[in-house]
Amino acid sequence: MIWLSLALCFSGFTALCLSMDRHHQQVFGQKPPQPERLIFQIGGWLTLPIACTPCILAFGPSIGIALWIAELSLAALSVLLLLSYRPRLILPLALAAPSISLPLLLF
Repeated sequence: MIWLSLALCFSGFTALCLSMDRHHQQVFGQKPPQPERLIFQIGGWLTLPIACTPCILAFGPSIGIALWIAELSLAALSVLLLLSYRPRLILPLALAAPSISLPLLLF
């Protein structure tokens, strides 16, 4: 559950950063059109609170929310470092992270 929540936090922050002109241009080489920017913003803001659900289900509300906040910090740091050093790698990782973490729920 922790890995799924962390992957969703990473994907949410990636969507939010891709809604900004500068970061979108780093990754795609062009500024985002307005409809695409809106989709990234809505997707990012919806994904972050959804990422709290696995933590709350696994550990209860008090520890789950504290863990979610820690995961938000870790995901934001990883997005920051990827944008600084490997901006083209961030989109494939953000798309693959939730689907890779789902099989980890079985272990």
